[in-house]
Amino acid sequence: MSTWKTWPPDPFRFGQPYKEVIVADLDREAMRAVAERIQRLSDEHWWALDLPCRLMEKDAWVGPTGARFGADVHAAQRELRDLLTRAVHSANQKLAATQDRP
Repeated sequence: MSTWKTWPPDPFRFGQPYKEVIVADLDREAMRAVAERIQRLSDEHWWALDLPCRLMEKDAWVGPTGARFGADVHAAQRELRDLLTRAVHSANQKLAATQDRP
């Protein structure tokens, strides 16, 4: 069983602290499946905010409100990518630790 301390995040409300993936005593093959699933989810969602960010860079929405939205969407993209990177790293660390056990 895999749970997240702050998962699933509200896609419109970033900023919740991410801790780590919590995995309850999985064997090596189960942990490998968890790590692969996390990697696939990361790959699927990595580009989620790319289009809005590119549009905002091309001044799709101008003025003070547009500037705020542009800053927010870029911050959300950075945070999403940081969370995905940390989730993959955490899962891979846990997978490596399970390989060390007899």
